[in-house]
Amino acid sequence: MRIFAAQETNAPIPSASLNRLTLLLFTLLALALRVWALDAKGLAYDEAATALMARATSLEIIQFHWHASFEHPPFWQLLMHGWSNLAGQSEFALRLLPALAGVLLIPLCWQLAHSLDFDDHVPWLGSLLLLFSPVLLLYSQEARMYTIVVALALASLLAWQRLMTKPRVTLLMIFLLINWAMLGFHYYSVLLLLGEQLAAGWVLAQQRPFARRAWLWLIVTAGLAVLPLLLWMIFSPGFRITAGIVLQGAGEVQVGALQFLDGLWRDLTFGAIRWQPPQAALGYLLLPLLVVGISGIVFTGRRGASGRHSHALRGNEQSKIQNPKSKIQNSPWLLIFVLLAPILVSTLLFRTLATRYILFVTPLLYILIAVGIAWLWRYQHVLGFAALLMAGIVAGVGIAYYFGPYQKSEYRQMAGYLTAHLAPEEAVLLEAPRQHLLAKYYLPPNLPIYTAPAVVLPTYWPISAPPVVPETMDGQIQTMLRKHPALWLVLTAENEVDQGEFVPKYLTAVAYKADCAAWLDVNLCYFVSPHFVHANLSTQVDALWAKELALQSVNVMDHVTVAKVGSNDAQHLFMQLNWRASVKPTHDYRVTLRLIDVTGNVISQRDDYPIGALLPPSTWNSGDEKPGFMVLPLPAHLPIGDYRVVMGVYDPAATALLAYQRGNAAVSNDPLVLAFVDIGDKIVVRKPQ
Repeated sequence: MRIFAAQETNAPIPSASLNRLTLLLFTLLALALRVWALDAKGLAYDEAATALMARATSLEIIQFHWHASFEHPPFWQLLMHGWSNLAGQSEFALRLLPALAGVLLIPLCWQLAHSLDFDDHVPWLGSLLLLFSPVLLLYSQEARMYTIVVALALASLLAWQRLMTKPRVTLLMIFLLINWAMLGFHYYSVLLLLGEQLAAGWVLAQQRPFARRAWLWLIVTAGLAVLPLLLWMIFSPGFRITAGIVLQGAGEVQVGALQFLDGLWRDLTFGAIRWQPPQAALGYLLLPLLVVGISGIVFTGRRGASGRHSHALRGNEQSKIQNPKSKIQNSPWLLIFVLLAPILVSTLLFRTLATRYILFVTPLLYILIAVGIAWLWRYQHVLGFAALLMAGIVAGVGIAYYFGPYQKSEYRQMAGYLTAHLAPEEAVLLEAPRQHLLAKYYLPPNLPIYTAPAVVLPTYWPISAPPVVPETMDGQIQTMLRKHPALWLVLTAENEVDQGEFVPKYLTAVAYKADCAAWLDVNLCYFVSPHFVHANLSTQVDALWAKELALQSVNVMDHVTVAKVGSNDAQHLFMQLNWRASVKPTHDYRVTLRLIDVTGNVISQRDDYPIGALLPPSTWNSGDEKPGFMVLPLPAHLPIGDYRVVMGVYDPAATALLAYQRGNAAVSNDPLVLAFVDIGDKIVVRKPQ
């Protein structure tokens, strides 16, 4: 008796032609789903690395991967080099090969499930689940090697079964070529070979007496399969560095095992999403189905049948059981071992391992879930239908999220905005230089681009930069500000090189921070150089707050500029506030700059430290004089009329503005008026009376 067997349910066994028609339909649906909106989302960092590295020559690619740490073998980049020369490097073209590999998974999954002697319903159930798998759909639309590795993994399993049944030189070479290619794409696919060996060893261990020749064949085959990768690992300087770092950190505190498994399960069943939404917990609806599927195999025999139905096995199947080698081919234990081995190794040794590194377990997971659905259907049709509905809910919500609000990166949107607003003579400053691959893909090639820290950017390759050194970076920023009227600061992954945020803080202290805008994984700030603007109004103030902090004078720049970033076409009023510490300040005072109308309503407001967060007032010494550069937005479409620019000083621990005194005048609690702004046909800024 087999799962969904006709003898049990009296259901007709699908004909071969119907199976082929169903498989064709599933494959075409997979193609449509994986090509749909293939270029709708912008490239993430790894995809940009794929694009840029593929522009190098084949020899350069091999040399780079030979020497670079934390890089996989070069097969993926060599493939993309040839593909790029043929199809170009549009987002669609870069993702097309992974999409086609994702389509190929459907017939491969079908064939694997069929070869394990499950009933014909299990192959189509497993293929159906695979067709709508959110995580495989996601990686089918990513310009990386992961779905290609999964396809090669399924091909490896199919070749392994046939090789263990009929060991021939031709099959051996096919098996070796598949695995050499798979390992050439990704190191961690060696865990698939581990699962294959464990499964075969388990089956052989059940035989009495032990088949020594089979064990020898098993060991030799495994050794030949990993030999090229082993040689690469031994002699590659880059891999030796990587291995040393990984092994050194293996004993460090990692996330708990349950926490790691929780994230892994959500990734495999809902989608390996960087910013995983709460609905990913729906993936746990599949867990009981997996348990049922594994239990059916473990407790009721090699085909998941109970002992009382063993008489239902066909004659040729009974003969296979008597053949020790055929047990390896047809044993569903292969699925269990290849599924569990990578998960256990990752849980015990590498809990920081990304799900995509062992993505090849996903088809096996879905075949076992299909077995569980089949068993529930055999027990009671209502349970089988409910199980299939549960799997459909997970897939439907995951796919709707992926094609809906999910964004892997918004660097493309930021780059489009920057390109549209960047003026001549302005420059771009990349904090965390490794983003240069995305910048080179999306930004015009002739832009003046600087990095923080300052490093020489390679043409094609990723880069790991050292930390920012403030004593060096400040002079370099000053040089940029003297050369360019404005700097666009692009911040992403800045914690890698600038955990103290020195660069944005220093720029705030020495330039006019006009505005900032945030995208999903990148921020963009626009700084105007004080060397390119000139004071139109200069007002002597001589106001003293708390007998500690004095504002000596205010310079209003001679122009208001159109906003560059995220202010809805607001204009900006540039003001230089010249401060002096009468004594060493005891508090980290804040300054509030406001535009108010004649009735006192606040139209716009900016609050900050006097010269930004880099040097708050408590770090000053008595007598220190420091200029503060502040920018006040003037919202678009302000009604015609008179407005005032006022300021105040406050202690964040208090709620009210501090009183101040100007010379011998009385102490005042009112905001200090710095300028009048007349809104009419044009904007006119006047000194206060």
